[in-house]
Amino acid sequence: DGGEDGSDKDILGRAIRGFQSSAFKETIEAGDTVVCKQEVPSLGIYENASYELKSIYAQYFDKETQSIIKEPLDSLDDRIPPGSEKYIILFSPSYHKEPVIVSPEEVGLSSVRNELG
Repeated sequence: DGGEDGSDKDILGRAIRGFQSSAFKETIEAGDTVVCKQEVPSLGIYENASYELKSIYAQYFDKETQSIIKEPLDSLDDRIPPGSEKYIILFSPSYHKEPVIVSPEEVGLSSVRNELG
């Protein structure tokens, strides 16, 4: 087996890989495992649960083109353009069928390193 099928074995493997890549880093980047300190039950976000950070981006409205622009970011510490909001995409095979979009502030995002610290 070994595929990403939502089995207990796959979920454990995902968690271990995320933990290994996140435990000693100082910055939070896409692909890291993060912990949420605030609940948003309607989105499957629970206090002290861990999630895979799928992506980070800044979003703003471009008045010239009358469209919403999403600018990918490498880390949570990246600066965003004036007038932008920062969003993250989180996923946990335990709580989600599809990834969810939230702001880092609304879920109280914390790194694995901070949680171990």
